[in-house]
Amino acid sequence: MEKKIHNSLNVAHIMIEEGKISEALEFLKSLEPVDKFTERQKTIFYTLTSEIHIYLGNLPKAYETAEKGMQFAKKIEKCIEVVDTFLNMANILVFLNKFKESMNLLKDSSEILQNLTKISEKDRKQRMGLIYYYKGANFHYLQEPMKALEIMEDAIDLLEKWGSQASLAQAYAFYGSMQKRNAEYTKALFIISKSQKICENEESSQYNRPKLMNLIGITGIYYQKGELQLALEYAKKLVSLARKYNNLYFTCWGLNLLGSIYGELGEKDKAIKSYKEALSIAENIEGLSDLVSILSNFLEVYIIMGDITAAKQIFQKIEQLRDKEKDNKWINLIYQFNKALLLKMSKRTRDLGAAQEIFKNIVHKDISLEITQQAILHLCEMLLNEFKETKNVEALEEFSSLLNGLQEASEKQHAYKKLAETYLLEAKLSLINFDLKKARQSLTKAQEIAERYGLGLLAMKISNEHDKLLQNLEVWEQMKKENVSISERLEKIDINDQISTMLKKKQAKIPETSPESPILLLIMANSGIPLYTKIFNKEWKINEELFSGFLSAFNSFSDEIFSEGLDRASFGKYTIFMTGMPPFMSCYVFEGQSFLAHQKFSKFNETVHDTEQIWKKLNSANRTGEVIKDHSSGGLGQLVKTIF
Repeated sequence: MEKKIHNSLNVAHIMIEEGKISEALEFLKSLEPVDKFTERQKTIFYTLTSEIHIYLGNLPKAYETAEKGMQFAKKIEKCIEVVDTFLNMANILVFLNKFKESMNLLKDSSEILQNLTKISEKDRKQRMGLIYYYKGANFHYLQEPMKALEIMEDAIDLLEKWGSQASLAQAYAFYGSMQKRNAEYTKALFIISKSQKICENEESSQYNRPKLMNLIGITGIYYQKGELQLALEYAKKLVSLARKYNNLYFTCWGLNLLGSIYGELGEKDKAIKSYKEALSIAENIEGLSDLVSILSNFLEVYIIMGDITAAKQIFQKIEQLRDKEKDNKWINLIYQFNKALLLKMSKRTRDLGAAQEIFKNIVHKDISLEITQQAILHLCEMLLNEFKETKNVEALEEFSSLLNGLQEASEKQHAYKKLAETYLLEAKLSLINFDLKKARQSLTKAQEIAERYGLGLLAMKISNEHDKLLQNLEVWEQMKKENVSISERLEKIDINDQISTMLKKKQAKIPETSPESPILLLIMANSGIPLYTKIFNKEWKINEELFSGFLSAFNSFSDEIFSEGLDRASFGKYTIFMTGMPPFMSCYVFEGQSFLAHQKFSKFNETVHDTEQIWKKLNSANRTGEVIKDHSSGGLGQLVKTIF
């Protein structure tokens, strides 16, 4: 009898490995009742059943049967079945955000596995791969990104060789999301594509979860980059697929994402509808920690709409959750944050002061970097409003000091979009203070960050702001001489609009771009001697005085740019880009908008540096004093023709 049961359980295990998930569940049900099973067989039975429910997206049932498996696993000798039971529960606990409990089980699993001698290399390494994967997930959620990445790489190495394809697809999906959190968007999409390739044409329920994880990852990437239409497209796919699989958790998360995207797009009615659907699911799922986040998002939409009555009703639900779990730091933080948001809507001085105090406490506690950033932005908005009413300069000084904290929090969280936006905010504040040099430096840093992390739309906006500043430098210099009042300066700058965009009250306005008119491209030695010159404009070719005037001004521009951390300057109606390529400098003069010009100039410099033949030609010219011509440029002339 015992051997027959053992063989039946083995059949169920094989069915799961083959992706016959529903069939395996029906087969296991046919073996009930389990009264005649040994404790070891009961452990296997409940663990297999729990695993199936995970694949089917029924986490409450998975947790219930996992607990039964744990009860029997603790009664039997340490064996591979105990490891499997512990790993199954550790996986579920990650999903339920119970990270410490999960880590304890993973530690026990690892110790048991190390002491087992009569198991195959495949069985050992397959399970070690899962231990590393779940540990990586825990470290990720515990905000230890370096540990998470390191251990996830070990997990991938093992699962690629020893793990099942479904486990590997899931690990790739999670690893991709980890890279997204670090703003490595290109790398994240590449890793997620590996998971998608494995899942392609797979209909087994084993692949449901990685498919949904991939869609969450892709949606999050485009949302973080500010590419909201693409994010919306993938969020809709996520919700549709989660509903098809009857997976309440992913449906809920997808609707929450959908609400955030609609809210930022200004489609508040659709945002409210999505949040209501998410909330109706979340309130009926035991242990879903994202409930409080959904409520918080929901409340913010009502506040943006000015519907304080509805916002207060949502706040009461947050308050009830806080009262149930008073020791939960996360829920208490959300409660305090939303309390401050409601107080901020009041016109009474006492309430506004109380809101400021709560936001300041949140910043000092530093429990959540994301909430810290939001609290700082709300404080900045309140300080600007305070200055407009009181004309008290101390409010602007406090605003300035808060920006340093916002930059620090954004860097820690790898929130590079917000970091670039913070430098843009800093540039606007510097203009208010007539610090034109710092304004230009901040814009340069902002665009550098936006371009480095593939934030194309934001880079476009920053470039446009930089263009406007260069075009109006003389106006600002004149205002500085006349000591125009701060109130008048504020009217010239849409700083409130920038804060509203960062608080996601409105969608960022992305300016239209148009190609520039190329004038001159120049590569010089550090000594100032031109090695290669390409003049695109006939006026410059004919007018030697104009060209020599530029060359004589070049040294002063380059000193200003390199010493002050800038990347551009104005020369009459022209804009000049300059960059160092030791031992050379390159320069591009053009007329018109700078965004597309900057893209071309960056591509040109990168290709010059990476093309061995061109680089050799430049070094040779530098030694001999030769002036490089297009017909003998080692490919430089063709490169210019291709890019410009």
